[in-house]
Amino acid sequence: MMVCTCQMMSSCPYEIGDYVRRVCNAILKHCNQVIKWPNKVELQNISGRMRKVHGFINCLGVIDGTLFPSAFAPMVNGAEYFTWKGDYTIKWLVTCDDAVRITWIEVGWLASVHDNRVWSNSEICFSRDKYFDQKEYFLGDSAFSTSAVMVPALKKCQKVNPSEEKKYFNTKLAKVRIKSEHCIGLLRVWFQHLLGFQWIIRDKTDLDAILRPTLCACILYNLLIKHPVPPDWLNDNIVELDQ
Repeated sequence: MMVCTCQMMSSCPYEIGDYVRRVCNAILKHCNQVIKWPNKVELQNISGRMRKVHGFINCLGVIDGTLFPSAFAPMVNGAEYFTWKGDYTIKWLVTCDDAVRITWIEVGWLASVHDNRVWSNSEICFSRDKYFDQKEYFLGDSAFSTSAVMVPALKKCQKVNPSEEKKYFNTKLAKVRIKSEHCIGLLRVWFQHLLGFQWIIRDKTDLDAILRPTLCACILYNLLIKHPVPPDWLNDNIVELDQ
């Protein structure tokens, strides 16, 4: 992780910017201990709960892509950060277990990059034998391509009504995938700076300045998630951003 100075810090008294950097450095030292791939026993526990509660055998969690907005248009590759909603955003890819605990995160991609491309270029996908045993997999939405370690929702064909089997499968999968929506939603609520990054991206240094406190938020999230998820989040009425 590279050390860098953010735009907002440069407009604050030196002491404040220095305090923020020091706090970030202290939190980031714990990254590998807090956001980490589950060990063998933990994976067995996750897949066991997934099977018992949701009926998916050998499932290790859910994966989802999301966009976090920037308050300002980037000065470099601005068009690549622009979305159909008319804002500038940074792409994230998050995996979590059934307890909505983050097990892996990919941040800093251009908004225009497809979720499946981010996944295909990730360490976990490239080194799948290191992370997945035989028949283990993630669940994802229809943006992802089917593979030995990825089971996505079945895509809807235009002008063709889906079969009852497809409807049943997608409904079962959606009830598990809502966990990723809970995870991303809680991140937004607990860490309000994720609702609009207050930096102008001029180069990679500025992007790194955004990603450092962003990763800190994910570390703190995993520490906080040990507490029960608020009941308000445990419903099926959360709007799925990818639809």
